[in-house]
Amino acid sequence: MRSRNLDPLEDPDYTLFIRVQDKNGATETALSGNARVHIVVQPNLWVNPGTITIKENLKEDYPHIIAKVQSNEPDAIYTLVQKERELIFPFQITEDGEILLTKELDREQKEMYTLVVFAKDNHDRELDPPMEIHVVVEDVNDNEPVCEHEETLLEVQENEPIGSIVGELKVYDADKEGTLNSQLTYTIISQDPSNVQDSFSIDETSGTIQALRLLQRREQKVYNLDVRVSDSDFSTNCKVTIKVIDVNNELPLFEKNHYDTHSLPEDAEVGKTVLTIKATDADEPNTGSSNIQFSISEGNEGDVFTVETDGQGVGYVVIAKPLDFESHSTYNLTIDARNPEPLMTGLDYGSESTATLSVSVTDVDEAPEFSLNILDVVVPENFTKGSVLLAVEAKDPEKKEIGFKLDGDAQGWLEIDAATGEIRTKQKMDREILETFEVTVTAFEKQNPEKSSERVVHVRLLDVNDNIPKLITTSEFLCMHNLKPITIKAEDGDSDPFSRPFNFTFSKKFANWKLTQIDDSSAELRLVKKPVKEGTIPLKITVKDKGGMGVPQLFEVRICNCTALGYCYIPPHGESFKLPVGATVGILAGILGFCAILFIVTIKRSKKKDKKKQQPEDGERNPMM
Repeated sequence: MRSRNLDPLEDPDYTLFIRVQDKNGATETALSGNARVHIVVQPNLWVNPGTITIKENLKEDYPHIIAKVQSNEPDAIYTLVQKERELIFPFQITEDGEILLTKELDREQKEMYTLVVFAKDNHDRELDPPMEIHVVVEDVNDNEPVCEHEETLLEVQENEPIGSIVGELKVYDADKEGTLNSQLTYTIISQDPSNVQDSFSIDETSGTIQALRLLQRREQKVYNLDVRVSDSDFSTNCKVTIKVIDVNNELPLFEKNHYDTHSLPEDAEVGKTVLTIKATDADEPNTGSSNIQFSISEGNEGDVFTVETDGQGVGYVVIAKPLDFESHSTYNLTIDARNPEPLMTGLDYGSESTATLSVSVTDVDEAPEFSLNILDVVVPENFTKGSVLLAVEAKDPEKKEIGFKLDGDAQGWLEIDAATGEIRTKQKMDREILETFEVTVTAFEKQNPEKSSERVVHVRLLDVNDNIPKLITTSEFLCMHNLKPITIKAEDGDSDPFSRPFNFTFSKKFANWKLTQIDDSSAELRLVKKPVKEGTIPLKITVKDKGGMGVPQLFEVRICNCTALGYCYIPPHGESFKLPVGATVGILAGILGFCAILFIVTIKRSKKKDKKKQQPEDGERNPMM
């Protein structure tokens, strides 16, 4: 349905008749009911007062009423918040909806506030939509102009045309930009020295200072101006200092335009001073017009030389890069003297500001030079014996015949061709013995071996799967009455990916034994059934590495009776001395029979001795054992 806002003055009251039917009125038995609704159009009291404008620094009794709002519900409770949520909020609202300003406002601190008013009931439910009210702070002229600098320093070259711009005086006003409160007017109120005619003018709206006449440095070097800057209510004085700087009308002059030829050995150190040069300039000292800078404009192939200067007319020609007689033996340098400040119009640099210098480089017997500074080799450890590991390249700057030698090979794995520099393997290399090592290659002149150079060759061996996993122990024992599992472990000299994890398996099936993996380097061996006799059982166990390499290995398990401490019991005659049960019984019977016969003989001898005691001879007594 179409809707519109109702006006209580134009729109009458409304009475609506509403009918409702069940079953959507589609059958004869459908029931219906009627209702009457009376609508009275009343005025909306919840109206936004619009933007509120308040002058800054307003002198009133605070709190001061600035607006009022009214809800359509008489018992509404009003609350007021600041939309920006800043610390300073100089507004309040009364229970009657009056919005109060609590103190003076400052436009330079905040130009506009956004207030949000809520009308709620006792249960904190909104009775009307939140109302947003803008409060604009109106500017007043309460700030005076401020000079950007306590003293503004400007420079102007002498003989500049009349009307040339010298510079601009910077002044700020904190009042609102683009209004009469911040519009400034500039006026020169004094000039020092005062005995000279007016030399400068200032634009009264922009603060731009111009020269009113040709200025000569010899006439006056510095001018001091007092400038008054005003807005509609305030004014301030700013100090301006104008320096007249010398125009660059003098050329730099070399003390001489050609320096003699200088000879340098090609092994002269970088940074060495070749020559000191001098030039003078008649312009004002310590200015851009008299400052002298040197540069090499011709003949400096490869930028081998450079000129360092102190700016006061003294330059030092120094070696910037290593010299090389074989590539360049003579340099004819052209050196220019220039000022950082442009020359005056109509004046150009000439031959008096240019000097020449010849540098001759002499040959020196230099040591051979390698083509590479860093020599790194990475090869697999099974690198073929006799193959070329690396071809070292070197040459002598004077093209003399050179040779090569190799040092530092403690393992004796490598050799070098003394003529070509080819490094070959003479023995099989083993990463498990030494993974990385260094050797030193020396290139020397055959006629003068003292002229030599060295390079270190770094060799790193890559692992190959050349080691099989091996059992750390190959035998163990089991107690017959305490069958504990046996842990077997393996090791491999290779590194990943040719080492762990290991795979443990029986090489053939053993009915009473079970092998279970524990981790990546060990397994558990367990006897499933209790043994009936002692003995040593050989087992074939295959251990394979991550690359699948492995061979069957013998592992012996000795089954024995154990002592109380858990050690194998060893018979007195050794493990191999064992008698049958029948023989053992016979021996025991023989020992008993011998003991019985010995007992009878002893009794009989004892009786005979007793009889002899009863008939002693010559009073002698015979002892009895």
